[in-house]
Amino acid sequence: MPVAPAPDHPDLPYKPPLAFLAAILVGALVDRRWWHVPSRPAGWEPVGVTIVALGAALLVWAKVCFDRARTPLEPWKATRAIVDTGPFAHSRNPVYLGFAIIQVGIGVWDGSLAVVLATLVPAVMTATMVVPREEAYLRRKFGATYEAYCARVGRWC
Repeated sequence: MPVAPAPDHPDLPYKPPLAFLAAILVGALVDRRWWHVPSRPAGWEPVGVTIVALGAALLVWAKVCFDRARTPLEPWKATRAIVDTGPFAHSRNPVYLGFAIIQVGIGVWDGSLAVVLATLVPAVMTATMVVPREEAYLRRKFGATYEAYCARVGRWC
């Protein structure tokens, strides 16, 4: 019986942005209902806003780089090129770092330690359930080109 070719995408178990969004919502619910512990001193809202802005800027920078390479940013779609410019010259996963930075910023902005701590859940899920699938897919698709990129650039920083 012939073996079906591997799909031209990493076959992710979930869409990572939704995991971060769900963690923000669950953290906010926990904070409002059961466990409000402030995550910052009074008057630090601008610090939270700044953290959110930095995370958003990282995502926009990543999107611009992917658009220039004419490949989709969404990891559940087929990749057309290895992007190794912009933030991808420093981290193989700046988009996931951006999501985590935004979530921490929202927690600081809102004064919710539960939202800040909830960042760990999608970060660990993504590191263990998404990134390995993405890397296997990129190795299959781009071979030595992807291996050389991995040798030059760390997974997170």
